[in-house]
Amino acid sequence: MKYHEYITSSLGQNRIVFVWNTKTGQSARYYYDNDIWNKSTASLPENPLGEKSTLTGEIMMDYHEYATSTGGQNRIVFVWNTKTGKSARYYYDNDKWNKSAAALPENPLGEKSTLVGEIMMDYSEYITSTGGQNRMVYVWNTKTGKSARYYYDNDAWRQSTANLPVNPLK
Repeated sequence: MKYHEYITSSLGQNRIVFVWNTKTGQSARYYYDNDIWNKSTASLPENPLGEKSTLTGEIMMDYHEYATSTGGQNRIVFVWNTKTGKSARYYYDNDKWNKSAAALPENPLGEKSTLVGEIMMDYSEYITSTGGQNRMVYVWNTKTGKSARYYYDNDAWRQSTANLPVNPLK
């Protein structure tokens, strides 16, 4: 589950809870309105990565929602498989979830993973002061400590040269 709360451009407050099943990928979004939680009508596909998962903890999601400078809202879900590293980004537009065309490499760390929970990701997205949009994904292997930062530029994900050392706690 991911809880998200933010101030709207009209200084209102949005409260969002995004929940998912870590085995099947089934998900739902709830929003708080009039002192109750309401379930959104549009949801991600049952199988957001296009492959069946068989183990609990295999499918993870990172949900982001924020107000735009024009009073709208951006809703983003970043989904990944913690065993394979396969990922997808979905954005909400025209009352439905759409899958982004550009995706991270199938194996974003360049090494094979065999365990559920081995590949973790943290997704960030925000509007810049000039109205642009920044997107970043930080990927790491919980077993080896190897990590990589990706940023979105010119309709493609590019790997950054700024990465933590392999053993960041040493």
